[in-house]
Amino acid sequence: MRYVDIKYMNPINQTDPVRVAQLKESMKEKGFVGCPILIFNDTLLTGSHRIEALRQLAEEDDRVLFWDVAEDVTDIVNRAYDRRIEKEGWAPDLDYGNIGWLLEGSWVEQYKDEIDEW
Repeated sequence: MRYVDIKYMNPINQTDPVRVAQLKESMKEKGFVGCPILIFNDTLLTGSHRIEALRQLAEEDDRVLFWDVAEDVTDIVNRAYDRRIEKEGWAPDLDYGNIGWLLEGSWVEQYKDEIDEW
């Protein structure tokens, strides 16, 4: 796995302040647990709420954004697109609300129950 620096990445969708606050409190108590934030082509694929929670925590302690919490899955996603094109002759545009087919069969699948967009 190759972890990536997420300090300058932006959320890909709007976030719910209540969910961000819950994640922030959980991270204060337990650290970052669960599925890493997923990165595709230097952009978030998942993790808008978690990155917002991390930014808020970083205001209190700037070491937070250096946590190893993001994983580059560009190769996995590209292989999924290649398989789809080979099988069907085409592949859909990236739909951030439906990414499970891009990650099936990879190590990420172990976290599918944690990924709303699966």
